[in-house]
Amino acid sequence: MYEIQLHPANIKQSVRYYFVSRRAMRWLVAGGVCLGLVVLAGLLLSPLGLRSLMVSSQLRSLVHQNRLQRDVLNAREHALEELQQRLDAARLRQRQMALVLGASQEEHGLGGFPDPPDAGLTFPQAVIASRRAARARTESKALLALADELERFARANQELTRAVPSISPVPVGSFVLTSPFGERISPFTNARDFHSGIDLAAREGVPVMATGDGRVVFAGRFPLGRNVRWWRYGNVVVVSHRDGRYFTIYAHLQEISVRRGARVQRGETIGTVGNTGWSTSSHLHYEVRIREGDTSEPVPVDPRIYILNYQWTGQERMLAASRAAPPPSFDPLPLRVTR
Repeated sequence: MYEIQLHPANIKQSVRYYFVSRRAMRWLVAGGVCLGLVVLAGLLLSPLGLRSLMVSSQLRSLVHQNRLQRDVLNAREHALEELQQRLDAARLRQRQMALVLGASQEEHGLGGFPDPPDAGLTFPQAVIASRRAARARTESKALLALADELERFARANQELTRAVPSISPVPVGSFVLTSPFGERISPFTNARDFHSGIDLAAREGVPVMATGDGRVVFAGRFPLGRNVRWWRYGNVVVVSHRDGRYFTIYAHLQEISVRRGARVQRGETIGTVGNTGWSTSSHLHYEVRIREGDTSEPVPVDPRIYILNYQWTGQERMLAASRAAPPPSFDPLPLRVTR
């Protein structure tokens, strides 16, 4: 048994006595020791707790900054994607214009440069974006150089530039492509045949324009006894460009507003859309033919390549096919047209 005495500071008060058993004393000492340990641990760990709070706050700030940086990176990647699409479209248009004008251009350097240093970037997505941006910069510079070269070629060959058929023969927005260039099933014979032009469906009376400067070499309808195939074209106008280097054909016209031998300029009205000849509905059959040599027969090419003021679907495949395709089997121009 243990005795505990409490002596008040005021001597007038009586002393208090408490008796504690040995077991209770042991529990009391143990509790005091535990309380002391807890207090000591609190004193020792409180700096770590404060540091943990600070680290947690910094971590939340870093997570927020990381989220913002990811948003910025995603936005820049989206902008890079749009820029790449525009570069692809610009490269396609440059190739198309070079092909139309017959300008030989070297395209070395387009995407052929080594990747730039990553400027200490470690995040893979940022590294990829940095490399894409550098390649886009390289391609844009190369395309600008090619565009300048093409402009110089056009300025030095202005007569050629005006003569090459390069616009839509009917106003943009007034037609629908109903039959493309190439092999097809004939709507009249149900057999496969080669369609040497494109059919542009439009209302009767829509103006038909010369697509380049040239001379009208035929205006009217071919006699049935001379050429059945060309008689089927109904009212037709044929224009020679650059002294027979190019020929454009406008068929199934309702009206013809030019005569043979007349000089026409690009954009000048030569007739109107009609439904004459072998035709199932009102439309314009339009062809572009190119003579490779002085005596060779003009060969039909896909007219869509030579229409620069309208964006066609699948234009890249069309350009690739035009470079690699062998000459098709086609009906030659009548002799009275080529002379």
